[in-house]
Amino acid sequence: CPKGYTMWRENCYKAFNTRKTFREATSTCLHDRGTLAMPRDAETNAYLISLYKTVSDRDFWFGLHDQHEEGSFEWVDGSALGTYNSWAPGQPNNKDGNQDCVL
Repeated sequence: CPKGYTMWRENCYKAFNTRKTFREATSTCLHDRGTLAMPRDAETNAYLISLYKTVSDRDFWFGLHDQHEEGSFEWVDGSALGTYNSWAPGQPNNKDGNQDCVL
């Protein structure tokens, strides 16, 4: 893995402690030749939560959005959400009709 990244299940991850928009966070990952994290199972999701808690207690972006079709979530690699999700109660709710990216 590149400096500052850690390996988990053959993927390299890094948690940043810098507030960014979804687009800015995506660009940061692309600059490092990666993508926003795409946790497709509960164990990876738990690992990512523990990783980000080492640097921040704020929300962080996952590589999941519904920017192409409201309510139809897909990963930043273009694949569908699939069967695993870990939505908080009452989510997704598209608050104010303006929520397209996942924290």
